[in-house]
Amino acid sequence: MNNRKFEIQGPVIGSNVGTSGRARAGDVHIGHIQDVSAVLRLLDELREDLNEAQAPTSTVEAVDDLRAEARKPKPRKDVTDHLMDKLADRGLGEQMKDLAKAFAALY
Repeated sequence: MNNRKFEIQGPVIGSNVGTSGRARAGDVHIGHIQDVSAVLRLLDELREDLNEAQAPTSTVEAVDDLRAEARKPKPRKDVTDHLMDKLADRGLGEQMKDLAKAFAALY
């Protein structure tokens, strides 16, 4: 029998969920997935509140832009800070504090 050394390369099913196939078994960080879902939940709640209050379209678009940024593998702090400042100027201060804490976990 011929004994050859071999190595399995590439994504292994079940071991690299949420890591774009770059992680090895044991390198999965579920915390990041939970952080993103917390941000998305807060943004959904904020969007519902804005829809009920019939907020201007530009405010709702800023929330949608924040949502798109949160879903990126590496959200940019300068972009999120700009969008959050834009929303804070519209009287959403208390909700923005919670959102800022949630976004801080993503960086």
